[in-house]
Amino acid sequence: MGKTTAALVELDHYKIDYKIHEYPTVNGPVSAIDVANYMGFSIERLFKTLVTTDHHGGYYVFCLPAANRIDMKKAAEFVNVKNLTMLQPEKFEELTGYIHGGCSPFGLKTKMPIYIEKSALALETIYISGGQIGLTVEVTPQVIIDRLGAEIGNFTK
Repeated sequence: MGKTTAALVELDHYKIDYKIHEYPTVNGPVSAIDVANYMGFSIERLFKTLVTTDHHGGYYVFCLPAANRIDMKKAAEFVNVKNLTMLQPEKFEELTGYIHGGCSPFGLKTKMPIYIEKSALALETIYISGGQIGLTVEVTPQVIIDRLGAEIGNFTK
């Protein structure tokens, strides 16, 4: 296949078990539900990676089911800040090393705290971005906790 992203480099470097799954990006699935249907797995197993800021120099990465929405108030309370907003696109690539829509919690350019929605713990494996649009990796949720030091929380609507 020959795909290389910062996420795959990190997974390989730490000898983490993962499976690559790809989907077409031209005339292919667009929404999370479309991606899950195309890939043939339940939507609950597809996770997205969102990057937020507290506007005081704090950045926070949240991994949550792709069909869910982040509850910014719950998320802010969880990380013990007054409020959070989504990271602006011009800052996004600079901090993460990824383009919007292809962000992975693995291989981030800037070290940031990572949080994973507690629903992941009920799943044997989840699908999360492999570092580019059209590329997902299947990993155990425990890998995100163990390798990335992710904290478990409830921050979805």
